[in-house]
Amino acid sequence: MDFNAQDAPLCESTSYRSFMKSLKEFIKSEKEQLCCPDEGPDEQRYTIYSTAFHKIIDYATAYKPILTAIKKEYDDFIASVKFDQHQAQLAHGKLKAMLAQPTSFMYYQRRADQLQERIATIQRNTADLHSEMKRLQESKNKQEVSQQQETLQLPAPVGPIPGLTLSELLNPESLDKHMEHLEEKRNELLRKKQSQYVPVQVQNELEVKIKAILNQRDELSVENNKLLLRYKQLTYLKETISCWEKSGSHLPVLELLSSELKHVSEIKVSEDEHVGFQDGSSEHDDPGKIKESKRLADYVERFVKLFESGDYETAAFHAAMSPHGVLRNIDVLEKFKAISVYKEAVHPVLFFFRLLMVSAPAGKPLPEKLSLEGVRCALKHGYVELLMFAVSQHRLTYTEELGDLICSHRHDDPRVVDTCLALAQIVYSACGVRRKAALSMCRRGLTGAALEFIYYNKEFTVEDCVFMLRELPSVDLLQDFTQPGDGTPPLMSVGFICCYLLNSELEDLVFQLLEQIQAGGQGALEETILEDEMCSVESWSEIATRCEQTDRLLLAHDIMSTLMLQDGVVRLSPGLDGAELIEHVFM
Repeated sequence: MDFNAQDAPLCESTSYRSFMKSLKEFIKSEKEQLCCPDEGPDEQRYTIYSTAFHKIIDYATAYKPILTAIKKEYDDFIASVKFDQHQAQLAHGKLKAMLAQPTSFMYYQRRADQLQERIATIQRNTADLHSEMKRLQESKNKQEVSQQQETLQLPAPVGPIPGLTLSELLNPESLDKHMEHLEEKRNELLRKKQSQYVPVQVQNELEVKIKAILNQRDELSVENNKLLLRYKQLTYLKETISCWEKSGSHLPVLELLSSELKHVSEIKVSEDEHVGFQDGSSEHDDPGKIKESKRLADYVERFVKLFESGDYETAAFHAAMSPHGVLRNIDVLEKFKAISVYKEAVHPVLFFFRLLMVSAPAGKPLPEKLSLEGVRCALKHGYVELLMFAVSQHRLTYTEELGDLICSHRHDDPRVVDTCLALAQIVYSACGVRRKAALSMCRRGLTGAALEFIYYNKEFTVEDCVFMLRELPSVDLLQDFTQPGDGTPPLMSVGFICCYLLNSELEDLVFQLLEQIQAGGQGALEETILEDEMCSVESWSEIATRCEQTDRLLLAHDIMSTLMLQDGVVRLSPGLDGAELIEHVFM
């Protein structure tokens, strides 16, 4: 189609000549901007002339049905040519694959022969090893049988009685005296057995009782913590009401309590408050406390001696089992952490950290600082198994900082990436950091589970989704956010998230998403825009303008063409530079 021809004009009026001049300028400017070649097939040139044809149809209203039919025949013919080219490419690919089949089959056959030879060699070696193991086992059995026979054939020891001389051995009186001495010694042992020893069954019964008492102690400790928390909450409410009475405020009591209940729910009981509540009476009021203090001092002194002597395992066990947890603190952990020379196979700080977790009472995980430092030491020495035990058995205080520490270790040791992300997800979920928990799932490849977690979690916000995209920039993740699931609507619409991200560092993701939708086939982008109920026409117009500013002219043209199909949309000029939506009239 040539728009530069001078023959057969629609009319010879001034408006016609002005229209044709503007049309030629439009075609010329578009060719220059898109760098279209002068000859040969080109997709961009086809798009430019197709747009120009639309303008002629809109201008020549009297010939609109005929021109529309001609345009349709052109489009059908071009679509047919493209389809034939596509089929030709497919046929060429199939032909190329068929020509390569004999060569591939030859290589596969050669590789199969090599693998058969290796299997035969491995089977021969396995048979030789089995025969060698059988021979060694028979030799070992024969050697054990011979040793047993030699042991049975040894004569009974015969010799003089220990403690007696030769002359005493020949004297009956000396033998009688020695007999009396042995009988007295036997009687003394029998008396000790009756007075100082008990059967093993008694020890077993005592162990069962001790375990029952310890379990009861743990249950009472948990109940005590609950009561301490309730006491602290009631005390806070009492002080609040007292201040309200003294101030003479006109605020109703119910409104005052409703505003304070959130703060009351966040109150926690620290370890110091727990100890202080138990030891409310002064040490000098109870003489038993003095002995207890002396016992604790002796216990600490014993730990210092063990530590200074280099017996770190015993010192760690001693500290972990300390009464009232006097040695179960961060300072002792730092002492073990500072050790540089040791004889044990495992660093003493890891042994101490494991003992702390094993000996922790039920329902009372390690404090926050102790948990963080212990996990840091375990990760430093590469003991991820110790961390798995700590997290799975709920022995740590879960915080966002702890989750970040575990998650960052995946960069130091790529072999445990999946394990660290799974443990970090558990920690994030437990402490309520939902967006990082979902991000950990996505990094493990569990995008479907992350989307389900986000969809059923009502507290998840758009800022949380943007945080995930910022930490893990991915067009696939952005597309998952905007696509409906199995029976569930999408988390957000395409237009909404595109407008939200246009003024951020994730602007390229927006364009990649739109281009991916555009490449999905004819009408895909149009359907996305028309079905988007969360984004207005003005917002889509801003998206098109941003596409035009970033030299994505085809994408901008498709968006504007779709918007022009809607009722009440007016466009001022034929060029993209003058495209503006100025008015919306709802019919």
